[in-house]
Amino acid sequence: MIGDGLAGTVLALSLAARGASVRLIGAGDDAMATGLSYGALPRGRPSGAWRRLERLHGPLGWRASGLVFHDGRPGLPHRLAGLSQRLPLPLARVDTPAWGSARRRALAAAGVRHLSGCVCALEPALQGSWRLKLAPSGGAESELTAKTVVLAAGAGCRALSPGLPRRLRHSWAGVLLLAAGAPANPWLDQARRGRIVQPRHWRRPAVEAGSADIREPVWVVDAGLAPWGEGMVVGQISWIPPAGPEGERSPSLSPPDPHWMEERLREGLEQLDPELASLDAPYRQVPVSFCSDGQPLVGPVAGAPGLWSFAGFSAAFSRVPSEAEALADRLLAAAGDPGQ
Repeated sequence: MIGDGLAGTVLALSLAARGASVRLIGAGDDAMATGLSYGALPRGRPSGAWRRLERLHGPLGWRASGLVFHDGRPGLPHRLAGLSQRLPLPLARVDTPAWGSARRRALAAAGVRHLSGCVCALEPALQGSWRLKLAPSGGAESELTAKTVVLAAGAGCRALSPGLPRRLRHSWAGVLLLAAGAPANPWLDQARRGRIVQPRHWRRPAVEAGSADIREPVWVVDAGLAPWGEGMVVGQISWIPPAGPEGERSPSLSPPDPHWMEERLREGLEQLDPELASLDAPYRQVPVSFCSDGQPLVGPVAGAPGLWSFAGFSAAFSRVPSEAEALADRLLAAAGDPGQ
């Protein structure tokens, strides 16, 4: 398994629970998208999937929460905040700092071999297997072979397998990371109560859906906030590069200028509440994979026997656990022997 973020970790746990022998390794991106996510998910079946994971593997960061909408009109925050304190919509979330600290414990307890180092190249090998070349890392193996490989490396997948469908895209997502002890503010108070605040109409999904035809980078700001450990994440700017030629190894993974991105993010937050725009909080950005048709890239890779993909999720915290269960069954059926 290549990619030890949300998708790779949950799939590894699902496979291990079925008796499979799993090796999990990263793809060279220490700033995983999972770590800055709002982690929102509905209270129904998606939450049920997370609770089942926690029954098997211990606490993983699931929290009861509430959802507060805003429509971004200047002058609205204080009046809407007073109303929404009484009427939050039911929601759940996964606290991503808690998930980050729990996942290594869960992997070890499940018997997943979580390897150090990262994969820098993936090549076909003899007898239908795959060769994984590793970047040097403190005595780790320099090369591995496996008959079955799953690409769960998010935005790093195309660098390892350029032939993946063009609908698998990536953006750069940026937020302000606010530490504990934030100033009093109606919106920040909502997050202190464990609630997620978001615009009534997110702009990012529509931009992702139209990304196949863009010729220049596009960006949008969605002004929201969510609890994040003892602090919170504030705002979200999404920057999407144009699609490259078929088979390209995504040279556009180079990040946009973080100073420019932060300025645009703060300008967007100012439309909701000037106090949010002036917060003393560092800016952070990470690459995020998505699929332009809204459906994740899950299943065997065409023309590459033994290579599977598990990437490109929108609403990843809602979809990954159930998709991982289904893919784990398919992988083991294809392998024929859970122990291989």
